Amino acid sequence: MPSQTSSPPEVPTPVRGITLTPAHELATGQLSGLADTRGTVDAADVIDHRTGLRVVAFRLAGRGHHLALTRGSEPELLPLEDGVTTVGRDRRSLLRLEDFRISREHALLVRHGRHMRLLDNRSSNGTYVNGRRIVAVTLTDGDLISFGSVAARYLRID
Repeated sequence: MPSQTSSPPEVPTPVRGITLTPAHELATGQLSGLADTRGTVDAADVIDHRTGLRVVAFRLAGRGHHLALTRGSEPELLPLEDGVTTVGRDRRSLLRLEDFRISREHALLVRHGRHMRLLDNRSSNGTYVNGRRIVAVTLTDGDLISFGSVAARYLRID
Protein backbone atom coordinates (compact mmCIF):
# COMPACT_ATOMS: atom_id res chain seq x y z
CA MET A 1 0.00 0.00 0.00
CA PRO A 2 1.59 3.30 -1.05
CA SER A 3 2.17 5.70 1.78
CA GLN A 4 0.64 9.11 1.57
CA THR A 5 3.00 11.97 2.06
CA SER A 6 1.86 15.43 2.91
CA SER A 7 3.54 18.41 1.34
CA PRO A 8 5.96 20.20 3.65
CA PRO A 9 4.81 23.53 5.03
CA GLU A 10 5.89 26.57 3.07
CA VAL A 11 8.99 28.09 4.62
CA PRO A 12 10.52 31.51 4.00
CA THR A 13 12.67 31.51 0.86
CA PRO A 14 16.18 32.98 1.07
CA VAL A 15 17.02 35.22 -1.90
CA ARG A 16 20.26 37.19 -2.14
CA GLY A 17 20.76 37.16 1.63
CA ILE A 18 17.20 38.17 2.56
CA THR A 19 14.28 36.04 3.61
CA LEU A 20 11.03 36.47 1.74
CA THR A 21 7.87 35.92 3.72
CA PRO A 22 5.35 33.45 2.22
CA ALA A 23 2.31 35.23 0.81
CA HIS A 24 -0.15 33.38 3.05
CA GLU A 25 1.52 34.89 6.13
CA LEU A 26 1.04 38.40 4.75
CA ALA A 27 -2.49 37.92 3.45
CA THR A 28 -5.04 39.96 5.34
CA GLY A 29 -8.49 41.13 4.45
CA GLN A 30 -7.01 44.37 3.12
CA LEU A 31 -4.64 42.60 0.71
CA SER A 32 -7.02 40.02 -0.71
CA GLY A 33 -7.65 42.00 -3.91
CA LEU A 34 -4.03 42.93 -4.61
CA ALA A 35 -1.37 41.22 -6.64
CA ASP A 36 0.78 38.58 -4.91
CA THR A 37 2.65 40.17 -2.00
CA ARG A 38 5.42 37.58 -1.93
CA GLY A 39 8.72 39.38 -1.61
CA THR A 40 7.93 42.04 0.93
CA VAL A 41 10.25 41.79 3.90
CA ASP A 42 10.23 43.10 7.43
CA ALA A 43 11.95 46.43 6.83
CA ALA A 44 11.57 47.81 10.37
CA ASP A 45 15.25 47.20 11.09
CA VAL A 46 16.57 49.17 8.11
CA ILE A 47 14.17 52.10 7.71
CA ASP A 48 15.29 55.08 9.75
CA HIS A 49 13.00 56.70 12.30
CA ARG A 50 12.17 59.76 10.13
CA THR A 51 11.11 57.56 7.20
CA GLY A 52 9.18 55.25 9.54
CA LEU A 53 7.00 58.14 10.66
CA ARG A 54 5.58 58.43 7.12
CA VAL A 55 4.54 54.75 6.96
CA VAL A 56 0.76 54.18 7.18
CA ALA A 57 -1.41 51.11 7.64
CA PHE A 58 -2.73 49.64 4.40
CA ARG A 59 -6.35 50.49 5.24
CA LEU A 60 -5.41 54.17 5.81
CA ALA A 61 -3.39 54.67 2.62
CA GLY A 62 -4.61 57.24 0.17
CA ARG A 63 -4.47 57.20 -3.60
CA GLY A 64 -1.11 57.34 -5.30
CA HIS A 65 2.23 55.57 -5.49
CA HIS A 66 3.46 53.51 -2.51
CA LEU A 67 6.07 51.01 -1.38
CA ALA A 68 4.56 48.08 0.55
CA LEU A 69 6.58 46.94 3.56
CA THR A 70 5.82 44.71 6.52
CA ARG A 71 6.33 45.34 10.19
CA GLY A 72 5.55 42.08 11.90
CA SER A 73 2.56 40.59 10.12
CA GLU A 74 0.76 43.80 9.15
CA PRO A 75 1.52 45.20 5.68
CA GLU A 76 2.13 48.95 5.69
CA LEU A 77 2.60 51.46 2.90
CA LEU A 78 5.15 54.20 2.48
CA PRO A 79 3.68 56.95 0.27
CA LEU A 80 6.09 58.14 -2.44
CA GLU A 81 6.56 61.86 -2.91
CA ASP A 82 5.67 63.80 -6.05
CA GLY A 83 8.79 64.58 -8.03
CA VAL A 84 11.97 62.79 -6.93
CA THR A 85 12.34 60.41 -3.95
CA THR A 86 15.97 59.68 -3.11
CA VAL A 87 16.83 56.25 -1.71
CA GLY A 88 20.00 55.53 0.25
CA ARG A 89 21.93 55.72 3.51
CA ASP A 90 22.55 59.47 3.24
CA ARG A 91 20.81 61.63 5.85
CA ARG A 92 19.27 63.70 3.05
CA SER A 93 17.55 60.67 1.47
CA LEU A 94 13.76 60.78 1.60
CA LEU A 95 13.75 56.97 1.86
CA ARG A 96 16.68 56.35 4.21
CA LEU A 97 17.72 52.72 4.64
CA GLU A 98 20.23 52.05 7.42
CA ASP A 99 22.00 49.02 6.01
CA PHE A 100 25.69 48.79 5.09
CA ARG A 101 24.83 47.14 1.76
CA ILE A 102 22.90 50.23 0.65
CA SER A 103 24.90 52.97 -1.06
CA ARG A 104 24.69 56.52 0.31
CA GLU A 105 22.89 57.59 -2.87
CA HIS A 106 21.55 54.23 -4.00
CA ALA A 107 18.59 55.00 -6.30
CA LEU A 108 15.98 57.54 -7.36
CA LEU A 109 12.22 57.11 -7.66
CA VAL A 110 10.96 59.75 -10.11
CA ARG A 111 7.30 60.56 -10.60
CA HIS A 112 6.73 61.24 -14.28
CA GLY A 113 3.07 62.13 -14.85
CA ARG A 114 1.01 59.07 -13.86
CA HIS A 115 4.07 56.84 -13.98
CA MET A 116 6.89 56.10 -11.55
CA ARG A 117 10.44 55.57 -12.82
CA LEU A 118 13.16 53.83 -10.81
CA LEU A 119 16.77 54.71 -11.59
CA ASP A 120 19.84 53.07 -10.08
CA ASN A 121 22.32 55.75 -9.02
CA ARG A 122 25.51 53.75 -9.73
CA SER A 123 25.04 51.79 -6.50
CA SER A 124 27.58 49.15 -5.45
CA ASN A 125 25.09 46.32 -4.81
CA GLY A 126 22.61 47.22 -7.52
CA THR A 127 18.92 47.89 -7.81
CA TYR A 128 16.68 45.05 -8.97
CA VAL A 129 13.11 44.90 -10.24
CA ASN A 130 11.49 41.46 -10.26
CA GLY A 131 14.92 39.84 -9.90
CA ARG A 132 16.60 41.70 -12.79
CA ARG A 133 19.29 44.29 -12.25
CA ILE A 134 18.22 47.62 -13.73
CA VAL A 135 19.66 50.97 -14.69
CA ALA A 136 16.26 52.62 -15.28
CA VAL A 137 12.75 51.20 -15.54
CA THR A 138 9.12 52.34 -15.45
CA LEU A 139 7.45 50.54 -12.55
CA THR A 140 4.16 48.68 -12.83
CA ASP A 141 1.80 47.82 -10.00
CA GLY A 142 3.08 44.84 -8.01
CA ASP A 143 6.77 45.06 -9.03
CA LEU A 144 9.23 43.72 -6.47
CA ILE A 145 12.03 46.23 -5.92
CA SER A 146 15.31 45.25 -4.23
CA PHE A 147 17.79 47.90 -3.13
CA GLY A 148 20.82 45.73 -2.44
CA SER A 149 19.40 43.30 0.14
CA VAL A 150 16.29 45.29 1.10
CA ALA A 151 13.06 44.51 -0.74
CA ALA A 152 9.70 46.25 -1.08
CA ARG A 153 6.70 45.95 -3.37
CA TYR A 154 5.58 48.89 -5.55
CA LEU A 155 1.84 49.54 -5.39
CA ARG A 156 -0.27 52.10 -7.18
CA ILE A 157 -3.63 52.83 -5.61
CA ASP A 158 -6.14 54.58 -7.88
